[in-house]
Amino acid sequence: MFKHLALIITLVASTLLADEGTGTNSALAPGIKDYEQKEYVRVSKDLPHSESAPWKLVCTIPYNCHFQPWIEVEAEAGKVISFNSTNPLVLYLTKTESYTTRAGLQDYEAMNWVSGEGAIYTIPAGVKVRAVKYRETGYDTTFAGSFESNDSDYNTLWRKGARTAYICMRDHFYDCPDRERVGFWGDGTPELNQCFYAFDTKSHGLCRELVLRKLEPKFYPGQHLEFLGDYGLWFYYLQTGDLESMKAIYEPTKNFLFDTYKFGNKRTWFDWGKENKDTAVIETCFYYNCLGTLKKIALATGHEADVSVIDEKLAGIRKTFDSQYWKDGYYISDQVPAPDDRANAMAVNCGLASRDKWAAIYDNVLTKNFYSSCFFDRWVFEALCTMGKQEYALLRMQERYKTMIPCTFTTLWEHYDRWWASRIDAFDEGSSLNHGWNPPVILLSQTIAGISPEAPGWSTYHVLPKEAFLTAIKVVVPSIKGNVTVDLKKTASEYSLALTSPADTTAIVGIPKGSFIKLDEIKVNDTTIWKGSFSAGVSGVTWNGEDADYVKFNVAPGVWKFAGLGVLPMTSPKAMPAKPAPECVLEKKGWVATASVPDSTFLFSGAKISIDGSAANAIDGDHWTGWRDMTKLQYPGQWLQVDMQKDQEFNKVILDNTWAQWDTPVGYSVTVSKDGTTWSEPIATGPGHAGITTIRFPVQHARYLRITQTGTDATYHWSVYELDVCQEK
Repeated sequence: MFKHLALIITLVASTLLADEGTGTNSALAPGIKDYEQKEYVRVSKDLPHSESAPWKLVCTIPYNCHFQPWIEVEAEAGKVISFNSTNPLVLYLTKTESYTTRAGLQDYEAMNWVSGEGAIYTIPAGVKVRAVKYRETGYDTTFAGSFESNDSDYNTLWRKGARTAYICMRDHFYDCPDRERVGFWGDGTPELNQCFYAFDTKSHGLCRELVLRKLEPKFYPGQHLEFLGDYGLWFYYLQTGDLESMKAIYEPTKNFLFDTYKFGNKRTWFDWGKENKDTAVIETCFYYNCLGTLKKIALATGHEADVSVIDEKLAGIRKTFDSQYWKDGYYISDQVPAPDDRANAMAVNCGLASRDKWAAIYDNVLTKNFYSSCFFDRWVFEALCTMGKQEYALLRMQERYKTMIPCTFTTLWEHYDRWWASRIDAFDEGSSLNHGWNPPVILLSQTIAGISPEAPGWSTYHVLPKEAFLTAIKVVVPSIKGNVTVDLKKTASEYSLALTSPADTTAIVGIPKGSFIKLDEIKVNDTTIWKGSFSAGVSGVTWNGEDADYVKFNVAPGVWKFAGLGVLPMTSPKAMPAKPAPECVLEKKGWVATASVPDSTFLFSGAKISIDGSAANAIDGDHWTGWRDMTKLQYPGQWLQVDMQKDQEFNKVILDNTWAQWDTPVGYSVTVSKDGTTWSEPIATGPGHAGITTIRFPVQHARYLRITQTGTDATYHWSVYELDVCQEK
């Protein structure tokens, strides 16, 4: 299930999986930053605190990070305290740590870093916890880039994408920091890409490590193809201008493409997603793209003698590609029964699909089939934007990430909807909730904002927005020449683009024709420079040309304000996200949760890790821990109840089962009580919703609240990973 677990176990001992999680804060590896000890956002008990029986303290961190828990206690000698992340996936690699007390006042910090959004301490009876903190560590880089638009859905995706990219960085790029920490080339490709749009230049060292890493032909060779072309090697070179690295990798890359890579290898992997993978078309497209990149590197590094051989290989693929794979309005091989969105997108991206085929690919495949995972959707998105369908690309992105956008997790997941779609269609509880292959950062900053280098090292770059229905975008790209800042705003009569361009660069700025019903005039710094044709007159701005999509200008370093005047459409096919309603979530410390079944544990995923599913987890403030009724599948009459210890006023309940996405209640009924014995008639009923179920009702005054599950499910259990009671104004 997890990219062939046996191989991963082997890799743990290899150079691809460095031995992290054994260092202490006093001996951090080079390139790792110590953010020092921090206060938790919330602790589940007011401190100091002790109990006469063993108890748990759950502590919340503001975002997913690498951390080491710290504790200060008063205790007798010989008491064993244990602590770990609330993220159960860390147990794949990192055992729960423990500390045996000595007599008196003492403190202790965990030796191993773990990842997650919270810590859980298991405290023996009689031990008084005086204070808890955590030490965050992480790769030594800063969040230097940014993206903000008028639509908060995309802002959330960019922000969560950047946090996800960061938590998957340490000694190398991880696929995830909890379950595996493997340096897959496929995962590393979008992780490298996002470094140049989210982080400062210190992150480039990790990118260079991936570029120079020795190729492993038996280690998912298809992932190598995803990296050795425009999306990995050439992307890195354009961003950095690091010619020495291109010289170093040229011969190994050529040997891999010419001699090592074999088509049809059973270990070739390009994507999870749904099983309808047209590998024959996909690998041909990526191989063609890699050859094109090899040619560009050959010309840059003095290997011109190889160009004729590369050209011959490129021409051979072009000659047979359509005759082999173009059938009935899309590309398809005999490996699959239906056209694959991944394969057809790559045909567009690599240039093998001629422009006259784009409309058919869009109509027949990209708007109908959704086989790609969140990893490969990057290339579907880029193909749509290449075809001028950026409006639909943004709509598709929002639809596919619809459960990740509103959820409480600060990172993006391995699978859409936590749904394992290869070979088996089912919820995958073992998939990571912080997977580095998610691409929103690169897609929004580079493709939608349209900011990308054209020459190595950003000596020339372009600003060619594809903003579609977005009416405002402000983006900062931390290039090696300095920050590139673009502030774009649209009204019914003006397209405003403000640019701050760093020294030693030439920017190509394009005003997109497709954003207008009618474009009359273009000004820069309040001077007209185009009115059907270019007119010189502004020092530092020259004519670059006009094509079907843009009116373009060359711009010297400095601060510039472009304004396209005319008539612009201001309608949008996407509803704006609702603004969060002001609300008061009641404090849950001291509350007691009980359920219709006794507290129990469940075996987590294929690793058979025992996880606590007690009712108390549903009100501990942590969305990674929860209550699960594992006695049998959903059935009418299951209930979860909270005693709020006193009468409270409330009118909303939120049931969050995002961690167990498909354990949402088929139906619910809400009742309240003042004494726990006499219960009201249902104050709200309805169906559950995947991930988060929000229940509103008239204002209640009660001490007890009970949620009863009213439906039947033939596949899934019922879970509540966090229950919030709110007084919404």
